[in-house]
Amino acid sequence: MRPRIGITISEYPEYDGFKLRRDYVRAVEMAGGLPLLLPPAGEELAAEIAASIDGLLLSGGDDFLPELFGELPEPVECQFEPERDRFEMALIRAVWQRRLPILAICRGIQGLNIALDGSIYQDLTYAGFDRIAHRQQEDMKQGSHPVHISDPHLAQLLGEDIIVNSSHHQAIKRLSPEFTIAAVAPDGIIEAIVAKDPQRYAVGVQWHPETLLPVSGLFTDFVAAAAGQDTKGEESDADE
Repeated sequence: MRPRIGITISEYPEYDGFKLRRDYVRAVEMAGGLPLLLPPAGEELAAEIAASIDGLLLSGGDDFLPELFGELPEPVECQFEPERDRFEMALIRAVWQRRLPILAICRGIQGLNIALDGSIYQDLTYAGFDRIAHRQQEDMKQGSHPVHISDPHLAQLLGEDIIVNSSHHQAIKRLSPEFTIAAVAPDGIIEAIVAKDPQRYAVGVQWHPETLLPVSGLFTDFVAAAAGQDTKGEESDADE
């Protein structure tokens, strides 16, 4: 039976609905998972939802409310998803408590960091990071800037020095104490993180590997973890 992968999705206020790029669903299917879309719901449902999935994929989207990481808004242009923010904070913490595998992409890595006592830059240009265009103009199926991967497992999957795509103006500022830096861009921006606890599977990347298929092995690795395997194919200690 395919492991059940919950995928967070964005608000679509123009139509009083929700939206998600198909690439996320396709990536999970190709990796052997069963994609289940998780629209923003009440925070009180987070624990029940966490109990119904085998792994959590945190997708991209709009910006996080500064109040979530203890800051006042800066004079920068942002687009917020308040209902999604509150739901995802509760969901991430519930999934973390159950020790389920997590793969966090773009907005997802930022939310994962915030939920576990980290913070983010509200705008990279405002913060003085202007050496690299982190919002590329090229097609997202193409890479735009280099990243150096220091984590041995991610380097084995992807290589130590790779070119990634990039579509964000926020990024990790204060790293959560639960994580360690796994990759950085030449300007020092954190591009990937992994859980400090080797018994946990939690990976966050700032780029969009779902649009680079079938190049990225991240999804196969993540879905295997959700299926109860470690990198050697042995049974994991994650809760069932």
